Amino acid sequence: MATIKDVAKDAGVSLGTVSKVLNGIHVSDDYRIRVEESIKKLHYHVNPNAHGLKAQKTNDIAVIVPTLMNALFPPMLDAIEKELNTCGKRMLICISRNDASKINSYVSTAAISRVDGIFGVTYSKIKDPSLSGVPMVSFDRHFNDKVPCIACDNEGGGYLAAKTLHKKGSKNLLCLWAGSDYDSEPIHRIDGFKKYCEENGIEHNVLSFMDYNQADTGFMYPSDNYKKLVHGVLSNNILSDGKFKYDGVFASSDHLAYILLNELRQNNVKVPEDVQIIGFDGMEDYITGVPVISSIRQPIEEIARTGIQILLKMIDGEKVKNVTNIPVNFVEGGTTRS
Repeated sequence: MATIKDVAKDAGVSLGTVSKVLNGIHVSDDYRIRVEESIKKLHYHVNPNAHGLKAQKTNDIAVIVPTLMNALFPPMLDAIEKELNTCGKRMLICISRNDASKINSYVSTAAISRVDGIFGVTYSKIKDPSLSGVPMVSFDRHFNDKVPCIACDNEGGGYLAAKTLHKKGSKNLLCLWAGSDYDSEPIHRIDGFKKYCEENGIEHNVLSFMDYNQADTGFMYPSDNYKKLVHGVLSNNILSDGKFKYDGVFASSDHLAYILLNELRQNNVKVPEDVQIIGFDGMEDYITGVPVISSIRQPIEEIARTGIQILLKMIDGEKVKNVTNIPVNFVEGGTTRS
């Protein structure tokens, strides 16, 4: 493989002249043409790592996600890669499986490797990531004022879910929540749900189950914990006539909602005739592109792009703020009435 020294020798110029040409610094047309011709002749390519080290940047961005076995994260990674590619950055994917020790290790490794920044998705109890000194943006999760949070309007989503169930005929609503109780944005989905029900005098209940730092969480497919959870909820709320106690359910995720749908059908409860279900995320079937369940869709591509834009500003030393109000919308997926 040709080196910069080979280019300089072939072009009959100094290393400094080659460096100026590579970095877009003005040199005489004669020198520039000779260097460019030698680069083509020798098939010379700039070593991005060596170039980055000299500039104190590697152009690498670490992206930490719990899993790829959840339809929420592949489109997020795709959007992040597109955004990074436009500005000459590379994405390093780190899969944590929601394991706190792995996440801490990824953050530490990022600091040692001089990764430019981190985009992190974690609901685990981990060390303060800002201590690493690497700029970081967190999806859904609040750490401190040094780590900005990017998220959709979760409270507005919970409000919209309750409103949609009510407008479509449900009168006794349940919010089924499963997730972390750390300082995260998704917990506000409950606030929005309760707010609408209380404003409109609707009978409602909230069943909240925290999975804390378990290895098997609702991020993973399949999730035995979620299956057991839903089975227990149904067993405790099936009435003597075989009907489910609630006629409208807002689940904290599409995954949880889909498990609930299957469990209801196994108990001969009709969806959406007897019970309407709305999830959260708006995940689509990869083959058909159709939502897998009626849901509150968070614009994951916009969230990813905005998060990376914030991170790049941080890397450049700019001050940034949390962005947690990106609008959501309802998508029909067959588990609510027309």
